[in-house]
Amino acid sequence: MEPLSLILTAIVAGESKTESSTMLGAVEDDFASLHTALRSRLEGRPEAQGALEQYIAEPEQHKETLIAGLEESGAWSDPAVLGLAAQVMKRIDPEGSANGNYAVGRA
Repeated sequence: MEPLSLILTAIVAGESKTESSTMLGAVEDDFASLHTALRSRLEGRPEAQGALEQYIAEPEQHKETLIAGLEESGAWSDPAVLGLAAQVMKRIDPEGSANGNYAVGRA
């Protein structure tokens, strides 16, 4: 999986799972850590920070701005950010994670 795809997938999946009553606790904590790390990396880029906040509700409208911010800030290649995104997906989809579906570099 491409790094940007992993991050974008984890944002949507993490947010949707933390809103459901069946997936709280660890997923919520992991998603909060990812969100905090992304906000930190996007600091000084208000458009990208806004896109991060709006991406869940309207992904297609905010995707390009968010991607540009992730690329410009280096978040897309930050091992800590990628690790947090992978952890969110591991909690949400343990089977897919075990199969390597969210491994960076895997097509």
